[in-house]
Amino acid sequence: MTAQALPYGPSFGLGVLLPVTALLLVTLVIAARRAGSVAGAFVVVALWMRYTAGAYHLYMFKPLAGGLSGNALLSIGVTAFGLLFVVRPANLALKWLLPVYALVGLALFSAALNGDVAGGINVGVKYAYLIVIMIAVFQALRIDPDARFLTWAMVSFLPLLVFQALSLALGLPKGSEDGDGLVWIGGYNHEAAFSVAMMTGFLVGAFAKSAPRGVRVAFLAATFLGVLLAGYRTTILAFAPLVLAVFLTGLTLSVRRDQRASMAVTAMVAGVLLVSVAALSYGESFADLAAFLSDPAGLIKPPRDFDLLERQVMSARPLIWSSYIYAWSDGTPLQHLFGLGPESWEGVFKVYPHNTLVATLYELGWFGVAAMIALWTVMVAAAASAHGERFKLLAAHFAFFLLNMATMPFWQVEGLALYGLLCGYTIYAARSRRRGSGVSRRSAIVQYPG
Repeated sequence: MTAQALPYGPSFGLGVLLPVTALLLVTLVIAARRAGSVAGAFVVVALWMRYTAGAYHLYMFKPLAGGLSGNALLSIGVTAFGLLFVVRPANLALKWLLPVYALVGLALFSAALNGDVAGGINVGVKYAYLIVIMIAVFQALRIDPDARFLTWAMVSFLPLLVFQALSLALGLPKGSEDGDGLVWIGGYNHEAAFSVAMMTGFLVGAFAKSAPRGVRVAFLAATFLGVLLAGYRTTILAFAPLVLAVFLTGLTLSVRRDQRASMAVTAMVAGVLLVSVAALSYGESFADLAAFLSDPAGLIKPPRDFDLLERQVMSARPLIWSSYIYAWSDGTPLQHLFGLGPESWEGVFKVYPHNTLVATLYELGWFGVAAMIALWTVMVAAAASAHGERFKLLAAHFAFFLLNMATMPFWQVEGLALYGLLCGYTIYAARSRRRGSGVSRRSAIVQYPG
């Protein structure tokens, strides 16, 4: 193990990484073979590769070919393989994908408008990755309506859990983003991406309804604890609605149907108590969030007007947001509509925008913000029309929305994987209900191929 002189903190050396990865690879092969479909196996492998690569960030962040890092090449390879060998062309025409295509089109147009075609291509590849994961999940569920492949997808998160456990056992923490404590992220580069990946694991466990009960509960507990140990406040806050929904539905469905009403009341009371305990435990950590929410407009102002105390609020996020908003406002009228170009903040600002809407406004203008909101709205509407797991789906979408308010999951591949899984499951649930309603009306049973 080596402690590297990098801003990210210590990392495991190859003496630890290689043998552990070899053992994890055995579990991956078993999971992929039992996933039940090509699409399901693809999701399992794609996630595992991304989360394993995160532990090799000292090597995967370096340019390897054509100026592209190892992580970038991995994402491009996964996306290309998915488009060529996994995604059915007909599924690219799903109406739920229209807002994503709008974002891709706006990114390419804004890039051309601002003379940075490379930025548009980079963002286009990221959205292509989102589309591939989304459709692969959708296709796997059409073949496997009981979501058995999600049981095996839990194996994809073993690298996160194992390396985090090793960091605890070997005493390899990282200083927190705020510099006020230690976090445990298994030698990964930063707690933001790690915690989002761990949250994705919890999401998979929440919908892996065919998994053995003991395995599922243990996995949910492990990923829940993993998010807390990662210590990233944004993810912890966004995580809360999903955790609460899984807790409430788990308790309610654990009893006979005639007892579920009383258990629902009990679960609600228990949920309120849990939230209260969490609020007390993390009250100090989120005190500045309360200060911001009490007068948000007061902290969106020209960056030069921030005093020393205001610059510390929420790890300087209001200052960061204001810097981007006022830089965008200094642009031309055309840039107000279409932005200053995708990824154009790099080389201009020291840190990324830490808010998806602020980033989209700066990069893609008002049209981009409209497309992003349309995407979220379409997916929430699909979740609301789903049958059976509507409550958990809506909670998961709300959690993702909260995540976007103080970080940028659309900028991270880990965040795109999270949203791709969630949207793929949502589209399937919404489409299945509509197909099911049509079958009922026709008193017939129709099967749809994967």
